[in-house]
Amino acid sequence: MSICWFGPVTSQRKIRRDLGKYVRSAAQGRRELLAAAETLRTFERPALVVWAGEDRLMPIAHGRRLAELLPQGRLVEIEDSYTLISEDQPAKLTAHLREFVAERQPQAQPKPLETTR
Repeated sequence: MSICWFGPVTSQRKIRRDLGKYVRSAAQGRRELLAAAETLRTFERPALVVWAGEDRLMPIAHGRRLAELLPQGRLVEIEDSYTLISEDQPAKLTAHLREFVAERQPQAQPKPLETTR
């Protein structure tokens, strides 16, 4: 899978150029990202943060911080998973998403029985 993702960087000059631009702009982007993340404190809805337990690019500490920024944030860690949770553990991810959505569905009220005269 890594060849599919990273192969073009080694074989295509324009992609290497774009990657270089991205890397050189990362410091400014990081500052902007951190400032934007702080605005999440005002998000007033339930939020599910799903994070990969073995991810080396985005450590679990980042997921914890994100969940803490969200007033109604909840962190779920998916074990035996890396950056692409939907590829590594699709069934576990789906189960957590379904549970989260189901918890927020209004409970159906039973309709009163109609009486006939």
